[in-house]
Amino acid sequence: MARPTTQPSEPGMRGLWIGILVYRWCAFAWMTVLAIATRDDLDRPGAALVALGVVFAWCIWFSLTRAWERPLERWIDLALSFALLPYSGWVMAPGATAGSAPFFATSYPASAALTVGAGTGVAGGLSAGLLLSLGLALSRLANGLPLAELSSAEWAALVNGAFYFVAAGGATGVVSSVLRRSARERERAVEEAARERERSARLAEREVLGRQIHDSVLQSLALIDKRGRELATWGSAVPADEVRALIDLASHQEEALRALLNEPPEEPPTGMASLRLALQETARATDGLSVTVTSTGPVWLPAPLAEQVAAAVRQGLDNAVQHARATRATVFVEQVDGEVVVSVRDDGVGFVYDEARFAREGKLGLLHSMKGRIEDLGGSMSVRTAPGRGTEVEFRLPVPIPVEGEVDG
Repeated sequence: MARPTTQPSEPGMRGLWIGILVYRWCAFAWMTVLAIATRDDLDRPGAALVALGVVFAWCIWFSLTRAWERPLERWIDLALSFALLPYSGWVMAPGATAGSAPFFATSYPASAALTVGAGTGVAGGLSAGLLLSLGLALSRLANGLPLAELSSAEWAALVNGAFYFVAAGGATGVVSSVLRRSARERERAVEEAARERERSARLAEREVLGRQIHDSVLQSLALIDKRGRELATWGSAVPADEVRALIDLASHQEEALRALLNEPPEEPPTGMASLRLALQETARATDGLSVTVTSTGPVWLPAPLAEQVAAAVRQGLDNAVQHARATRATVFVEQVDGEVVVSVRDDGVGFVYDEARFAREGKLGLLHSMKGRIEDLGGSMSVRTAPGRGTEVEFRLPVPIPVEGEVDG
């Protein structure tokens, strides 16, 4: 099946496209029924059969290739529907298109107006409806009915059909514009929530750093200040060793402060690795996706465990690129109530999460590479997703408790 060449449909648009596709097939079925029911009014039944075959083949190709997502194919579809209207007047017996009764290709062309309206908005939908209205007028001429000789009832039927086409295209354009605007607002809300989450993580990390500075550097600086004031009262009789001790204390605190600012808040225990750094390396190695990694701290884990968690996250990011067609993802790491929690959120198309169906269809990436890997580590995985709403995968792992003497070697 050919892949669409445009960007994936915005959240909410998928349902609209499916509805229009259902209408297209229902309209084709009705076109076929009318061809059979009004066969006595067909002046060229062979030509009518050819039209049915062409439209059927087009509908098959249009559906299988998701052609509605590509502008060129949408306009080709409109041109085909436009041509079908005068063609239907030509295949019918002279005068058969007069009146308000539906004829051969009355309903099907509206699917083109719906498609163009959904793809381009209000202006495109109205333009498509007006073009089809012209085609409807040409159907009368092709059927041997000069417009100047139409009765008031026949004019009413023609105007009613034209209004139907214009309203279909314009109304669908309005709906698609509202859906796209809602999608943009949702995307902004998701981005703002991610930024807020990142800000909260940075504030939490800053609080940890602040406590460490207060517990070590600031208390020592207070001691230096107090001792310096005491020495100042001694006048010129200050012993050199007292001054040297004060200078050494200040120097040590300067080194400690630089270490806190330039290194992780604490030294990694032997055999442990920073999960945050492992996930940042995973994010940098992911192609085709903008990944942001935030953490409330380094989150120390045994090195093999950190590698396994990073591998599960890597599979989640690969799925976001290959299947969800995501453009951005956020990985958030925190340690809460004796658990390490890793959340991977993307802005992709989402899906229906059904483990039993995945197992039957052999789609084992999610189950084996992610869920199975995490469960083997004693953790759990949960998935929150829906079509058009992105995906969030959350891993929860118990924090390992080192055996006494194991960390120190």
